[in-house]
Amino acid sequence: MPEHSDFFPQVMQRYAIYPPMSDTDVNPQFMAALLRAFEEKPFCAADFDVFPIGLIVDYIKRTHIFYLQKKLPEIEQSILLLSGLYTSHHPILAALQNFFHRYCQDLTTHIQAEETKLLPHIALMHRAANETGYFSEYILACQEYSISRFLTDHHDTEDELRDIRDTIRLYEPPTTNASLYRILLAQLQAFEQDLCVHAHIEDEVLIPKALQLETSLHDQLNKTANLN
Repeated sequence: MPEHSDFFPQVMQRYAIYPPMSDTDVNPQFMAALLRAFEEKPFCAADFDVFPIGLIVDYIKRTHIFYLQKKLPEIEQSILLLSGLYTSHHPILAALQNFFHRYCQDLTTHIQAEETKLLPHIALMHRAANETGYFSEYILACQEYSISRFLTDHHDTEDELRDIRDTIRLYEPPTTNASLYRILLAQLQAFEQDLCVHAHIEDEVLIPKALQLETSLHDQLNKTANLN
């Protein structure tokens, strides 16, 4: 694992701040794969093949909390401070506040849908694959929800954040708040990159693993039906 990574604190905050969410311990190999995902392009999904789906789900859940409880409030605070130091009601700042407010609502809705539907469904699939007692519960659940249904409604949110950053660049700050302006741009750029990695891990690691698990369970279900 790299000893001096600029992204190490950003990644580790998910684990240092919040208590364990599951029995999946973070190992050095997983942390190294995460840091490579932040530092290297293009994203290599194969780096995560060896890790169990429970570890990936745990990371996704921690990232959701990290966004809602830390990153979004920090960015919002910077926008408010920037607006407060400006002597007039600048139209770009007003548009930025409204834009970011809508973005936060959209991202929150996006996360809540995953937290209430996708991630619990994946957890149920994992239990059903390993404990026969959960198989009948999964049979009922898959009639109401599936990974393919999630993919139909799914969209990423980093493009909207890029639009916010472009909006800010239309604004020329006075020297009194130039530092806050640079801080806000840096926050948005770091968050945009974090969202990009999050989308890669979700779309190219978690979902393929979940689809593979779903296919295996459906094969098992078909075999059971044929035996009857």
